[in-house]
Amino acid sequence: MRRETGADPGEVGAELELERRLGLATPADSVRGMFFRSVLEVMWALGDEASVEHCVEVCGRRKFADFTCYPTSDFLRLSWTAARLLGNGYGDFAGAMRALGRRASTDFFASATGRPLQTLLAGEPRKLLDSLPMAYAAASANGGQCVVVWSHSGSALVRLERDFLPRAYVEGALVAALEVVGVREPRVWSRVLGPLSSEYVLSWG
Repeated sequence: MRRETGADPGEVGAELELERRLGLATPADSVRGMFFRSVLEVMWALGDEASVEHCVEVCGRRKFADFTCYPTSDFLRLSWTAARLLGNGYGDFAGAMRALGRRASTDFFASATGRPLQTLLAGEPRKLLDSLPMAYAAASANGGQCVVVWSHSGSALVRLERDFLPRAYVEGALVAALEVVGVREPRVWSRVLGPLSSEYVLSWG
């Protein structure tokens, strides 16, 4: 479905990549609780209590309010821990991160906030992507930026600045969001632009 370029955690070492991102995160950087909850629900679905407790210990809490902001550093530690624990089931670390990203999108569209949007955006991938900058700003408080550029019908470029999530997670989230609004076989290619900057080329038939 996709072919990455550049270096991701699974290639250069997940621990080194985590430490690099943690070093760039400030106390003001935050992520909405719904994304924490999504990761923990994936772990709870495994039925492995030890893994769940390990994740809870890493992020420091068991429950999250969906629209409350929590430290980005806690989310990084949680998602990295979960991806390491899930890695074998999804092929590797990057595969597990993609699965976590997919789950974040599907959980959002299944929520009370997301269901009306799913209905509104059904069959309208352009409207979905045009709404990404606003959704990105609402999802975090990192002072980052999301820019969507259209090349032609059925293809767009999404550029994220000051984004702490690994590309594999974002790829999974973008693919799932397109599928939710009815796009068949969406494709995503990504590349690194800078320490916290990446771009994603999305296309579909």
